[in-house]
Amino acid sequence: MSDAEQPTRPRFRLASGPGLLVTAAFIGPGTVVTASRAGTEFGCTLLWTVLFAVIGTILLQSMAARLGILTGSGLSEAIRAVLKNSPWLRPMLGLVIIAIGFGNAAYQTGNLTGAVVGVSSLLGGSTQAWTAVLGIVTTLIIAVGRERLLQGVLVCLVVLLSIAFLYTAAAGMPSLGRVTAGLFVPRVTSQNLTLVLAMIGTTIVPYNLFLHASRSASTWHGVPENDAIRHSRWDTAVSISLGGLVTAAILLTASGAFFDQGIRWDTPDQIAAGLRPTLGVFSGHAFAIGLFCAGLTSAVTAPLATAYAVCGCLGWPADPSSKAFRAIAISVIAAGVTAAMMMHGSPVLTIVVAQVTNGMLLPIVAALMLVVIQKRTAGSPLAMSPAGVYAAWAVVAMVSLLGLWRVLAAVN
Repeated sequence: MSDAEQPTRPRFRLASGPGLLVTAAFIGPGTVVTASRAGTEFGCTLLWTVLFAVIGTILLQSMAARLGILTGSGLSEAIRAVLKNSPWLRPMLGLVIIAIGFGNAAYQTGNLTGAVVGVSSLLGGSTQAWTAVLGIVTTLIIAVGRERLLQGVLVCLVVLLSIAFLYTAAAGMPSLGRVTAGLFVPRVTSQNLTLVLAMIGTTIVPYNLFLHASRSASTWHGVPENDAIRHSRWDTAVSISLGGLVTAAILLTASGAFFDQGIRWDTPDQIAAGLRPTLGVFSGHAFAIGLFCAGLTSAVTAPLATAYAVCGCLGWPADPSSKAFRAIAISVIAAGVTAAMMMHGSPVLTIVVAQVTNGMLLPIVAALMLVVIQKRTAGSPLAMSPAGVYAAWAVVAMVSLLGLWRVLAAVN
């Protein structure tokens, strides 16, 4: 066979995989507010939660991506196939629709509000007007239905927010000893338990499992499974690690600017304003840019993840160009815009509570996914290794114990 006839192996490019979409989804205003709150109240102490969450996210998202590659479908479709003749089918699909569908509609409020806080801190103007503008922009991005355009926009925003938050962290980095101790010495107390669960819940996000499985099925369609899984593994690890680095940068920024100075804040716009006296004027601007990009990326990915999950549950085509898919995604945007305009404020407490709820919901969705993946990929030589499966179950068990502790603490 001549060189010209040799089959070409697909080349891996980070921006070509769905991993950065997952990063764009979990680095939203919820991450910014929660990590800032953790750094403000506890300094570097909760930095270990970022490392734990990144490892757990890579494990779970890799399994979701593998499911999409090996089955050619999303997680919702896999749930329907596995539970086809089971009385648990409707309850489980109902749980997914309620948790992902209605939950993301609530998250969308925080996504849009965070983006508005960022852009208004830079340019001024009415929050109502900015909310409407961003609602229109996100609607147009999704309505176009062109995956390459969507991927390009989100990748650019992720790069921009990464640069912005890493700059603010570099401007006020705590000592190496404190960073090392916070990163490798876990500390969980009744005082920080809520933020521990919120930090994990803001990174290991249930709806990202649906988003990643569906996007992997379409992204790697037609690529040999061995190559697809290898590329997907790198895509997931590098993208999620970047997201974890950004989350750590936000926490460290708050630690240096607020915890070390004994300063507190109540709303996200006060974070950007509070950075200027300590870290310099441009640090405040950089933080505002990062907050805007974080809000906008999540404002696009949350409706997409909702549409993938709900369409799969209802047996509809999970195609971004289909009318049903667009209708579901745009309805999430509309709900978020309406709620954001009615709230007239920045829901810091709401965002943290949502992250805690997310962390408590995660074990249910993750356990369901693990069961489905093991059944759907059983017998395949490319199925997840036993070590990887056990590690994923260990993550789910750890999050479950933390959630149970949080419930018992609340009752007592």
